[in-house]
Amino acid sequence: MHYPRNDDLSLYVVLALAALTNTTGLFDTILDGDSAAYATIAKTMVRHHDFIDLFLDGNDWLDKPHLSFWLTAISFEIFGFSTWAYKLPGVILVQVAAFYTYAFAKLHYDKSVAVVAAIILLTAQHIIISSNDVRMEAYLTAFIIGAVYHFYQASRLRSNSHLVAGSLLAAAAVMTKGPFVLLLIGGAISGGLLLTRQWTQAFHVRWIAATLLIFLFISPELFSLWQQFDAHPEKSVFGRTGVSGLRFFFWDGQFGRFFNADAHGHVSGDPFRYLHVVLWAFLPWSIPLYAATYDAIRKLIVRQPQTADYFTLSGGLVTFLLFSLSQFHYDHYLTIAFPFFAIITSAYICALATPTAVRLAMVWQWLFVGIAFFICVALQLLVRPQYWAGPVALLVIAAVSLLYLHKKPWQQWQSRLIVALAMTSVFANLYLNFYITPTLMKYQAGSEMAFYLNKHYPGQTVMRSGNDYSYTLEFYLQAPVTTVDIHLLQQGQLPHGALLYASADELRPFDDKFQLLHRTASYSVSHPRPAFLDAATREQVIGESWLVRTQ
Repeated sequence: MHYPRNDDLSLYVVLALAALTNTTGLFDTILDGDSAAYATIAKTMVRHHDFIDLFLDGNDWLDKPHLSFWLTAISFEIFGFSTWAYKLPGVILVQVAAFYTYAFAKLHYDKSVAVVAAIILLTAQHIIISSNDVRMEAYLTAFIIGAVYHFYQASRLRSNSHLVAGSLLAAAAVMTKGPFVLLLIGGAISGGLLLTRQWTQAFHVRWIAATLLIFLFISPELFSLWQQFDAHPEKSVFGRTGVSGLRFFFWDGQFGRFFNADAHGHVSGDPFRYLHVVLWAFLPWSIPLYAATYDAIRKLIVRQPQTADYFTLSGGLVTFLLFSLSQFHYDHYLTIAFPFFAIITSAYICALATPTAVRLAMVWQWLFVGIAFFICVALQLLVRPQYWAGPVALLVIAAVSLLYLHKKPWQQWQSRLIVALAMTSVFANLYLNFYITPTLMKYQAGSEMAFYLNKHYPGQTVMRSGNDYSYTLEFYLQAPVTTVDIHLLQQGQLPHGALLYASADELRPFDDKFQLLHRTASYSVSHPRPAFLDAATREQVIGESWLVRTQ
């Protein structure tokens, strides 16, 4: 269905606001963990002028392919070492993912459905989180839906240019996460072609050409792995020598995880976990997604689906099932299926017409709006950000805007539903990115200590305890960081007058060996607990990290 012009204008405005919302985390401090580690690896690349070898903590690092680090390093080369320079490539690629989601949906539906699909993607909760806490999935989301779009066009139009573009994006996905992603891309394309009984297209010689092109395009990755690892079997990786980077790339780091364990031997369970993850990660569209998926499968069974359903179901469900069966679970993994989810959900919402469906949709709309406002008010009262005027003003603007949207005459009821849900997501995430996240980041010891050192001890080398894995210290510090065994302090074997960073618990037993210079609050912000979020009990659960001078 096509929405009237007045409704279309509202949807375009919401799409622009959703895209803008995904940029508002650019300047929030990088979260310790994977994001900070990846930023540190790319920073090391640039500082050492070495774009082949990956190092972390001074050791050879073999866990992820190179492309995301290359893109981040290019950003650092142009803009310098900063928070926003690290996040920029990922944020741009999230926008690219929205474009390809729109483009793929537009091949099968009218423009309004495609616009709504892009809105759904850009306002899905974990997409906005991925634009702030940038990891590999921000890159993969764009590469995978882009490859599916171009491969579909190559099949439909017999286009060599689309085949090359699809192969290039598929290779980019492989050089971001590994060959396992080809199962997801291939699942979407082959599943769609086979379900539509396009046998000649499914088994066409072009896919052999695409495979050869992908191998050609990933050759920089293969050379880098061989150069760093296979050519140096004496290197110790994962506690052993003779580790092949190419074998890890093609098997151990990929299918080892699928068969319940990664290269480090970690195992996870609960094959139904992602059913729960979708419920919050795809908000505010998760409930419509469940209904849309059921409806699409039902139509598939009775052979009344839209053509797009064959491809979006194949892409979304193959991704969902493979990750669920792998039993190696991280919530952010599922984000790469969101473009397919967005198209399925958009088509379903735009086609709803029965009175019962309308009533249920309205119930969900106001339920989500109410829950979102309750959570924001609760966070304001619990977390107690430094500034109150901004959050209160934002909440008031949100309330007035949503009341206006409710009273505004809409020519299609779906327009009101989509705009209300999307705008609620926008306002809630503006609040989180502008006020809650900066408040909590003050308790991230590594970055806070780096900011202090840059101001008060510029350019001075800092030693850190080998038990500390705060990569934000190394990334944000504008000076070298070395890792030491804290027991050397007790034995008096550290240089006199050196700067040492470690947790207070580690340093207290040796208080006669150092002079305390500075202390910062310390908490793992990536895993906030209620006691930490509550300002009244926060002091009871936070620790301390110290900067000391050895004696």
